[in-house]
Amino acid sequence: MNSTFESKSSYIAPSMPEELKMRAASAPDLPNSSDEDEDEVSLKPQLSAPSYFHHFRENESPPFLKPQLEPRPRILVGTIMNEEEAVAMVAAADADKENGLKRFIGNFLIEKKIVQNYAIPEKNFLISLVMEVIDYSAQRDFDAFKLAVLITIYLNSHLYFKWYYWQSPTAVWSYFKQVMIRHTVEDTPDGEEVFRAQDCYDIITHFHTVYLSNMPLIHIITFGTNRLKLIWPFKIGK
Repeated sequence: MNSTFESKSSYIAPSMPEELKMRAASAPDLPNSSDEDEDEVSLKPQLSAPSYFHHFRENESPPFLKPQLEPRPRILVGTIMNEEEAVAMVAAADADKENGLKRFIGNFLIEKKIVQNYAIPEKNFLISLVMEVIDYSAQRDFDAFKLAVLITIYLNSHLYFKWYYWQSPTAVWSYFKQVMIRHTVEDTPDGEEVFRAQDCYDIITHFHTVYLSNMPLIHIITFGTNRLKLIWPFKIGK
């Protein structure tokens, strides 16, 4: 018995090549003991959850990070709607008094990639916005060219609003005014006189009334909203 026990205890397993040795997946990556004393070996510090969120905030990661290449105010004549398309829009309204105008505007918005077809609330809002601009232009006897430019400016301003999720009303307001100036004053280096100075003032007032004043609702229509429901597990005493 003694000889058997001693033979088992003194058994030495054959050595394996270094590349075949397996280690636990969770084993820390420590330097070799030959390079550094074992007592001085320290594990790499790991970020805790609060520390992670701290770095998340420092890096201004999405959705707080603004996209690159912010749109700049410029001449927009013919970029979204041209004069021929404005005439076709009016003709569609005359051909079908009930749904012709709405159908044309809806197809136009999708064709120009202003809104996706599945974004029904935003699409309906933009249809109403364009119809409001048409009524506004008719009251001021704007021709087809001015109507096309004005619709283009309104839709372009909405695209600027969509460019950044946290876009502020002040930024949209400043952008719209700069665009209107470039379509009013001909003497600017990048301007073209489409509207008169009085028309520019009235249009800015109209934009403030129909769009800027309703930006909280437009934000919900454009980006959607999530409802959070909290359940309190304790009964409140009388």
